[in-house]
Amino acid sequence: MKIIAIAHDPGGANAVAATVAALRAAGTQVEAYAKGPAIHQFQRIEVACTPVSEEHQTLLVNLTGDILLTGTSQYDEFERDAILWARQEHIPSIAVIDYWANYRQRFQALSNRNTEPTFPDIITAIDEVCAAGMLADGIPEKRIRIVGQPYFAWLIARQKSRKSIFKLPENILFASQPNANEIEMLRILIKVLTDYKDLKKLLIRFHPRQGKCPGSLDLLARSSLPFGIDESPNILDTLQQQDIVLGITSIILIEAALMGIPTGSLVMGVNDTLITNKWGFTLPLNTPEKLQEFLYFTEHREIDKQFFEQQCNADYRVAQLCKAII
Repeated sequence: MKIIAIAHDPGGANAVAATVAALRAAGTQVEAYAKGPAIHQFQRIEVACTPVSEEHQTLLVNLTGDILLTGTSQYDEFERDAILWARQEHIPSIAVIDYWANYRQRFQALSNRNTEPTFPDIITAIDEVCAAGMLADGIPEKRIRIVGQPYFAWLIARQKSRKSIFKLPENILFASQPNANEIEMLRILIKVLTDYKDLKKLLIRFHPRQGKCPGSLDLLARSSLPFGIDESPNILDTLQQQDIVLGITSIILIEAALMGIPTGSLVMGVNDTLITNKWGFTLPLNTPEKLQEFLYFTEHREIDKQFFEQQCNADYRVAQLCKAII
């Protein structure tokens, strides 16, 4: 059995790469192809792949395999074209959903969102909430399998060893993001941290689409806080060094929480779009007082285990699903 794995966008690439790692660990032959942002995502979790140029049609013409495994993309037709190829070759296909949003849109052509979507044979769901959203978005129930998110399982397996949850945090990361009132959130954070004596360093990581925000850098420069800019190529390496991770609604918050790092979402006067905040897996902090409590009181930094348990071994469940559809 040979599996063809394909990905373009970062989130889908993480999920596909984690599944590829599980498949290869079980001795299954996998040819993995990454295009655009997916190339870096495969590299950062150390899963070998073949980079694909902007023109991917030549690759599809020459492919052979028994199963197609894909992510989903909003900015490229790589996965959708691969699903069409698999259908023409009578090869079963599986697409992995990496986040709770835009389910139907993932399978519609970029050039015309009104066309009928190109669905694979199976579409995995992260959990019951995800499956319900997929149904509401018009994805046929017979195609949906609730198995978890493979990348989440990969992160759980690499949880940071925490010496003591009772120790006050010294190293804090703030994950900035564009168009989320990020300067005001940083202003509030700086004000709270001004009287926080245990801080060794506040790191700020800017979103790739944001660049180094001059307003944020000016705030930090005028503060009395020890700070730095995180520019490491792999955010996971940085997260391992942090005692607490704060942000707004960045996916980095979910990654940190899955790695066992206490995580707070600063949602003061902004739209709370981070779905894990609703479950308390990532903790919504909607006032400066709640942020202070999060820093000083250990009981506010305990992490709910239910989501961990639900996502644990999802990479192996998707790998098993690949084998089962032959």
